[in-house]
Amino acid sequence: MTDRSAVIGRWLDGVLRLRTSLIGYDAYTGPDEGMSFDSEWNDIVKVHAIGIAGSGQYYAPVTVPFPDLGYSPFIEVRRLDGNVVYDDYVSDTVYGIGASIASNGFVISTYDPITVLYAVYRIAVPAP
Repeated sequence: MTDRSAVIGRWLDGVLRLRTSLIGYDAYTGPDEGMSFDSEWNDIVKVHAIGIAGSGQYYAPVTVPFPDLGYSPFIEVRRLDGNVVYDDYVSDTVYGIGASIASNGFVISTYDPITVLYAVYRIAVPAP
């Protein structure tokens, strides 16, 4: 049988459940680590990594490694300035923060020294 990427129905315990799996895992029989969503989770998404990173120099990229997920994950990055976290980063004519995302880290290219707060979620993002 091929791997099922999504399953909805009653499990053996009678509970109605929806599960969606990551590539290479079966949504019905796979482990929690192989799921991108499970209606039994008590939280919406699983956090893979969180932290603060920065570059103290001009034109120096911010490089953030994390344990390899095997896919490019959804990340959220916010500019941190002292005790203020900016929801939307604006610098002269630049809006937002751009990042190159890989399965084991991301890189932010910026011309200003910057400190960021980040979260890496176990949600696969389709490659362009």
